[in-house]
Amino acid sequence: MSFRATDLSVVIPTLGRWDTLRLTLAALEAQTERGFETIVVAGEDDGPVPDLPGVRVAFRERPGVSAARNRGVSESERPLVLFLGDDTIAAPDLVARHLARHRDAPDDEVAVLGRIVWHRSLARRRLHRWLEWSGALFDYRLLDAQGGDDAGWARFYSSNVSIKRALFLAAGGFDPEFVFDYEDIDFGWRASRHGMRLAYEPAAVVEHLHHYDWAAVERRYENRAAAEQLMAAKHDWFEPWFHRRLEAAAREPRASRLWTLAVDLVPQRPARLRRAVERRANRHYLQRLAPGFLAAWDRQRARSTSAHSEPITRAP
Repeated sequence: MSFRATDLSVVIPTLGRWDTLRLTLAALEAQTERGFETIVVAGEDDGPVPDLPGVRVAFRERPGVSAARNRGVSESERPLVLFLGDDTIAAPDLVARHLARHRDAPDDEVAVLGRIVWHRSLARRRLHRWLEWSGALFDYRLLDAQGGDDAGWARFYSSNVSIKRALFLAAGGFDPEFVFDYEDIDFGWRASRHGMRLAYEPAAVVEHLHHYDWAAVERRYENRAAAEQLMAAKHDWFEPWFHRRLEAAAREPRASRLWTLAVDLVPQRPARLRRAVERRANRHYLQRLAPGFLAAWDRQRARSTSAHSEPITRAP
């Protein structure tokens, strides 16, 4: 099938970040390929929706990004869906790059992962650089080092990924029980059971315009504690990766904050030295995060134990 822009729906869930969303929509208006539709999915509690010319607005039926993305897909019957975040600013050829890969691989089973980089206004901030080189948000460094164009199902990063609608529906869409975090991995696993191959297109770039301060990182990790427990409850094969890392970091000798400064002074080569400094800097960050994460983990476990009258159904 020779996919055209008119075959594509761009689905963007939003949390009412209207100013940032306008920048995201402006970047879509500047695309080299025209004819796609844009669907923004908001919540009833996000406040009044501003005028968004040329955009279809829908409302999710329950909280969370999973429900929002599912609702966006249900609003269209076009055969291709591109998921973006409300804070991802697309390069002018983003849509063209995704369409080209789908033209080259028209089978339903092929999805396309683009690249997510920090917005130029954030790229030099130390905390944002840590989130990048540590793989705490996206694992592009390892993906690039591995080479090839098969990203693997675990990297279904829904801030810049496109998929055939038929495969999305066959896999059952996103699980709305995942309100935030791990919904991508859960869906990627189920899609892989339906034959999904996630092709990597590094030239399909968005800039992530999301400012993190330390409090925001702590909140994200506390949410992640609950998401990991839900993931473990659904899938026998899953081992809580972040829980294991933070629990181990909490037992290790304290790492000085100076390592987080030193890592910016050490070049990428020699790689052995760079990795050694990164490990120490990363341990410092994880040790700061561990108390809040582990407390949230225990609270969620207690909550799940007391409300276990309806056990979570495991994914096939």
